[in-house]
Amino acid sequence: MRETGMSTKRQFTRITERMPFLADLKQGVAFIVCYYFCLVLLAIVYKAVFFALNFDKETLEIGDLVNVLLYGLRHDFAVAGYFTAVPLLLTLLVTVKRIPLRIFYRCYNGLIAFAVSIGFIADITLYPYWEHKLDAASILIYLDSPSNAAASVSTMHIIILAIILAGLTYIIYKLLSSICRKEPSRAEAKRGYTGKVIQSMVYILLAGVMFLGIRGGVSESTNNVGSVYHTSSTFLNHSAVNPIFSFMYTATNMEDFSEEYAFFDDDELHEVAAGLFKHSEEVTDTLLNCTRPNIITIIFEGTGAALIEELGGMQDVTPNINRLSKEGVLFTNCYANSYRTDRGLICTLSGYPSFPKTSVMKTANKSQKLPSLATSLKEAGYCNTFLYGGDINFTNMQGYLFSTGYDRTISDKDFTIEETATHRWGANDDITFNRLYDIVMTEKREPWHITYLTLSSHEPWEVPYDRIKNDKKANAFAFTDEEFGKFIKRLKTSGKWDNTLIICIADHTVMGYPDGSGQTDKERNRILFMLLGGAVKSPGRIDKLCNQTDMVATILAQLQLPLTGFKFSRNILSPEYTVPFAYHSFNNGISFIDSTGFSVIDLNSHREFFSEPETGSEERCRKAKAILQSTYHDFINL
Repeated sequence: MRETGMSTKRQFTRITERMPFLADLKQGVAFIVCYYFCLVLLAIVYKAVFFALNFDKETLEIGDLVNVLLYGLRHDFAVAGYFTAVPLLLTLLVTVKRIPLRIFYRCYNGLIAFAVSIGFIADITLYPYWEHKLDAASILIYLDSPSNAAASVSTMHIIILAIILAGLTYIIYKLLSSICRKEPSRAEAKRGYTGKVIQSMVYILLAGVMFLGIRGGVSESTNNVGSVYHTSSTFLNHSAVNPIFSFMYTATNMEDFSEEYAFFDDDELHEVAAGLFKHSEEVTDTLLNCTRPNIITIIFEGTGAALIEELGGMQDVTPNINRLSKEGVLFTNCYANSYRTDRGLICTLSGYPSFPKTSVMKTANKSQKLPSLATSLKEAGYCNTFLYGGDINFTNMQGYLFSTGYDRTISDKDFTIEETATHRWGANDDITFNRLYDIVMTEKREPWHITYLTLSSHEPWEVPYDRIKNDKKANAFAFTDEEFGKFIKRLKTSGKWDNTLIICIADHTVMGYPDGSGQTDKERNRILFMLLGGAVKSPGRIDKLCNQTDMVATILAQLQLPLTGFKFSRNILSPEYTVPFAYHSFNNGISFIDSTGFSVIDLNSHREFFSEPETGSEERCRKAKAILQSTYHDFINL
């Protein structure tokens, strides 16, 4: 074996004599790889330390730590990629011209060592108080008032932390510097044109690999704080988060919330908003024949009232929804709060209004604090499952779900490559409706709650169905309706129907469809909302004006569960529900509907640009602004 090794070494020596640039290339690649994985290793060690300092010995096991480290690699690769980008770029430049870099690397390594050290120490120190990972917004609050921040800890504590910071920075600096002793900045070999080209191509390939690590792979979603969430345990999810990644992500996605939407002073705001969200847990009409049914919440992608004949929409697009609406309870006057799925999910599941520019779901340290249907059901003994055929890491969806009561998620990774290739966004609805049925039939724990988000009625509207040949979009909705009808038919004969409540609601509508409808169209944002299943006492229609945010409170009241924490979700069957309205936000705009009419406000120009009728428009606009300001201030303080 020794002779073989020596022979291989001699062969490489001969090759490098003929092609001297290979020695440089080997040195450069080794330098970059070592630098990269040194940073990854530091993150792994940190997470093990974080876990050891915070875990509950009675409930957590060594296997939990293994999962934390494995799932957390997604963040670790990203941070390592960011910090190795500069050395890689400089190594690439060295292939063209000899550059002395030792002094630069001393400074750079010192900067990286300090950044890593202070990130790790700050996260460990602050987590027991914050109960969320390091984020830019929270740090800036402290930096805005350093005297107050310093007053929160003793002088001795500050001194100890400073010593630890200095020691850790020095250790990491020496570690990185030892790697940089082998950087190729002083290579003497004559590379030639061919050598330079080959070296450059190799380094560009390395850059591509690192970019994939930074992005989080080749899926539709990019890396976000919630992309490493993997369980219903908040602590385990937080343990997997790289604090430096969390800080960098929140810093680049941060907005100045404090100055947004300050339309009224506190007294006037209270006056205008008074009574808008007034309701109670009491119900005037009992819709269910039991209080602990199994529950399926189906969130229909983009399904507005314009597609449903029973709601005054297009004929023959959704015949199954039309037919089944007569068997259940149809809410005929429900409006979407938002225009995108990430916002619509928060509105639907947490009863929390959307905002014109800010995605609550993407703001991980705030979305994790929201109440939710799943959380309330979990407290009542339900187990919660979320099913989606696409990438569940998109817009921090998985992070939000695990933080708000879901025990497991099923997404594109749980389907075959052939199944997820059926649609640009993932597995088509025929596949996922079948999976939904399988979950229902195999679920042994009761009561259970399954939330299912459809996918096929999302652009590009490519579906294995061609009933409506002259309208691609309508055909996609017809396909979802067809699969929905098949699922309901199977469920009725399965033995699971009698004790099941099926909540059907849309996340939003499709912009500009049909007939080019826009934000000045009053009916533009009216959506599907109906209840089905054997748990429904009797068919009926409810014509009360409401929002999709009201679904949570209305359903929980029917289940005789408390509405604690749901500030903006209204039980519309409460006798105190006396101010019906529908509020909607879109990109830099809001709209408001009540019994007096419909108004739309442009937030760029800060003026009303549409009202029907003009009478009462001023008061409608005041209420819309009051809702936006009230909800936004609540969001700031989450």
